[in-house]
Amino acid sequence: MPLRARILVAATIGIGGVAIVTAAIRTPTSALPALAVLAAVAALSELFTIPADSGSLNPLDAHGFSFSVAVHIAAVLILGPWPAALIAAFGVLAADSFAGGGLHRVAYNASVFALAALAGGVVFEGLGGDPGSISLPRDFGAILALAVTAYGVNTLFIGAVIAVTRRTSLIALQQEKLRLELPSAAAEAGLGVTIALFVQFEPWAIVTLAPVAIAVYLSRARVAVVRRETAHALETFANIVDERDSYTYRHSARVAEHIRTLAERLHLPSSQIAALRWAGRLHDLGKIRVDTAVLHKEGSLTTEEWETIRLHPRLSARLLRRFRIAAKEAQAVEYHHERADGRGYYGVDPSEIPLAAHFIIVADSFDAMTSDRPYRPGLSCEAALREIEAGLGTQFHPAVGRAFVAVQRGQDPLKVLSAAELAELRHLRDRGPRSTRSPVRALLERPELVALGGTAAALIGYGAGAGTWASLGLLLTAGGSGAWMLGLRRARRLASTLRHASTCEQAEDAFRGFVAGLVEAGDLRWAGFVRWGDDGLSGKLELEWNAGPQRPTESSLTSWLIRDAESRADLILAPGSELGRSGVFAAVPLRRGSVRAGYLVLVFGRALPAHVRLALVEARAHLEEGLLASVPDTQRPLLAAVS
Repeated sequence: MPLRARILVAATIGIGGVAIVTAAIRTPTSALPALAVLAAVAALSELFTIPADSGSLNPLDAHGFSFSVAVHIAAVLILGPWPAALIAAFGVLAADSFAGGGLHRVAYNASVFALAALAGGVVFEGLGGDPGSISLPRDFGAILALAVTAYGVNTLFIGAVIAVTRRTSLIALQQEKLRLELPSAAAEAGLGVTIALFVQFEPWAIVTLAPVAIAVYLSRARVAVVRRETAHALETFANIVDERDSYTYRHSARVAEHIRTLAERLHLPSSQIAALRWAGRLHDLGKIRVDTAVLHKEGSLTTEEWETIRLHPRLSARLLRRFRIAAKEAQAVEYHHERADGRGYYGVDPSEIPLAAHFIIVADSFDAMTSDRPYRPGLSCEAALREIEAGLGTQFHPAVGRAFVAVQRGQDPLKVLSAAELAELRHLRDRGPRSTRSPVRALLERPELVALGGTAAALIGYGAGAGTWASLGLLLTAGGSGAWMLGLRRARRLASTLRHASTCEQAEDAFRGFVAGLVEAGDLRWAGFVRWGDDGLSGKLELEWNAGPQRPTESSLTSWLIRDAESRADLILAPGSELGRSGVFAAVPLRRGSVRAGYLVLVFGRALPAHVRLALVEARAHLEEGLLASVPDTQRPLLAAVS
């Protein structure tokens, strides 16, 4: 641990120690019985903790879970800030000491929790809150400030040490923690308020919360086990693929470690480091389709053998897309044989290649060059690094390649890269699929939810004697219901137009008819028909409308559709940023019998209108009839037998 981090830890322990001693002095003896009970509950809650899973494939699932903060908030609301600080410190000291935590770690955690409870309690009282006499809705603001302050102080102290240790931005770290932990933090705060209200009005009623808490804990624990087992299964799958070829034994594990080291030295967010590492670990799953004789072949590959090798990144992506926790890495895995000059396996535009793919490209190439192969001995590390330097701007992204070389040579990449190169890496890091819709706009696109919410508001307002709220709820119900009925009529009208277009004899005429109806119905920017290959891993853009700036490349279209090929949804949606464009992409899977034979792909300016969504689903059979010519009802198996 760096000196600055040790100083921060020591200072926190010192401040926390003073606060704990002061709390012990200021806590009245009359509060001791309640303090003892809450301290016991706090200690028990620390034992019922699901630890953070640093090996999780999905950073959103990686953070831990505990009821302890809920108990601390309840202690503030019942006894006040000083007794709550004692309770928070005792819970950590009791549980972590028995768990075998180091002395400094236990003292630091106890100090942080005590200071967080104390700060939150002081803010609560400062805003007019009265511990032991909660009154709602009067105290909602003070309770919210208590929860925000306690969470903020906790994450600030812990984040400061992490930021100094990793030499990363504290602000970026706090933003990441807030994004990942906000739902759990809100749930803990809500539980704390519930406990306090039970204690205030009917203490014995708190017993009824025990079964609920146990059920929540067991549910979260089971989910954590499933996540770990899924990650272990995928890792075992990757090991099996590597072990099929003695020359690539442990290849993906080495690639993953190269990527992790590079990401850490570039001080990327911890969640992104984990995602990058997993992308490297699982990038070769698709090689399970490649015959071992091809992998061991010393001579030139035949055209068919080369095509099999060439398809393995897409099969890897298709396999990963089936797992929600690994789906975000699918695109990077698919593009790990692309090049910075656009001359890779699938000819992907360099601007569409994500940061994770660039990391895999350079790490995969380095490990391949330094490993023995049937047709040549491995290069030395320095010779391989010189090859990477020679390929900057052609095979490798210049900034990523230079950073990788610097790390392998023991240099600080942040000092080696220029300001422009660091800015380019930040751009790649921050780029990715983003929702362009505001929550209000998303709600307006679901008028049935507006109507349901209005009905609930009207009933609650009537029950509470609030006539204004009841009237407002009725207005929302009427408006939402009217909008929903209007949308339903528009959907039926559009579906009728699509059905009429399907009667055209030629696919081109049917396509033009479909497009004409969709242009009139919504903000359509581009449309295309993709004929799907019989191998299930390729497609061809046969028809399109409005080949302008919104036109996606055929490779990006194919890649997206391959990643979602196993989806059973009637309509596949993706933000345009996933394909390097703006707007929203929608694909209607078209089948001939049991075979997926093509897709009608549509690009809308902002969002897919609700009535268009309904019409496309309703008229899918007619879309298939109009666009699909004679397509055989057979398809080559995705996984051929391997020896």
